[in-house]
Amino acid sequence: MGTKPIRRAAVLSLICLVGLTWGVGPTAQEPFDFDDSAGIIELAIVLDTSGSMKTLIDAARLTMWDVVNELTQLDPPPQLRVALLTYGNSKNGRENGYVRIESPLTADLDLVSERLFQLETSGGEENVARVLQAAVEQLAWTDSVDSIKLVFIAGNESAEQDKLVDLRSVALDALGKDLVVHAVYCGREQKPDAESWKVLAEMASGQFASINHRTAALLAETPFDGEMAELSTALNQTYVPFGEAGKGRLKIQTAQDENAQSLNAATAATRAQTKAGALYSQTWDVVDVLQSGQIELYEIDEAELPEVMREMTYAERESYIEQQFRKRQEIRQQILLLSAQRRDHVAGQAKKKGIDGSRTFDGVVRRAIRKQLSEKGFRPESP
Repeated sequence: MGTKPIRRAAVLSLICLVGLTWGVGPTAQEPFDFDDSAGIIELAIVLDTSGSMKTLIDAARLTMWDVVNELTQLDPPPQLRVALLTYGNSKNGRENGYVRIESPLTADLDLVSERLFQLETSGGEENVARVLQAAVEQLAWTDSVDSIKLVFIAGNESAEQDKLVDLRSVALDALGKDLVVHAVYCGREQKPDAESWKVLAEMASGQFASINHRTAALLAETPFDGEMAELSTALNQTYVPFGEAGKGRLKIQTAQDENAQSLNAATAATRAQTKAGALYSQTWDVVDVLQSGQIELYEIDEAELPEVMREMTYAERESYIEQQFRKRQEIRQQILLLSAQRRDHVAGQAKKKGIDGSRTFDGVVRRAIRKQLSEKGFRPESP
């Protein structure tokens, strides 16, 4: 196992890619090579965005970063790619079966967050089999043996409404690609519609769960959240974008901070923890790409550097990048220290108040991920 060197053209092609929108069509993928020595985790989140499901979308927004942070505890941290698909929305188009790939499998977590916050609800046919087929056939899943490939699909009506695509057949196709499909029914388990979701999970070797999507997220606020959000903002000042696309990505990074903050302080804090962790690396940032060895500083055209660097000598540029890296590491360490304190505080409060998150969207996702990690031999970091 290992990674092939990624030269300047490949890095820039990935930057250009993030401006695209994705429909149901050719395989959606990034031109990116992975170092699979630590294992690869690929995760597709599939949401029903019909008219009654706004609270499910909010739950995914609230807890996305908390779920990612679960994976940063692994030693060594795996490569992570996340995709976002929606169904049941009239804006997705009848010709597509009301299905849409909002984001392909990507390591760019800010892109996934951006697309998640752009979602709106609108009634349409809830074709579970069709959207699962899109996830199975059109996402560029890894073929690495050291991988975990998960699909979490959530909805509140029968999973067997699709008149064109057979749910059982698609579930078997998923198994053929080593995908594990977890079926999340938004309603009481005793309802008749829940049975079809149980069948889907059983056929695709996944787990079934029923949740109350109207109260589908529990994310506790703590005394550490404000400082973590401030440090997250300071972290942004250490990024050095190259090219016009890089400038745009820096704005998106800031926008996702604001999106998280708009929900609550806890979401902003969990996003700060993600940004300080090993799974948050930006291909548009000179510091990150130089640290990863994907490109050398001399390979970047002067015109693509930020204005502050253009008048510098080569030695000054190297020194500037090193300074930004050191600042970033210092801020990251502060965030991670606060994150550990925050985690202990949340655990203590949950135990004290007897909080049960088993029927929340994030609780279901994290429980399933833990089970899969354990079965594959992934282990958390030692304290």
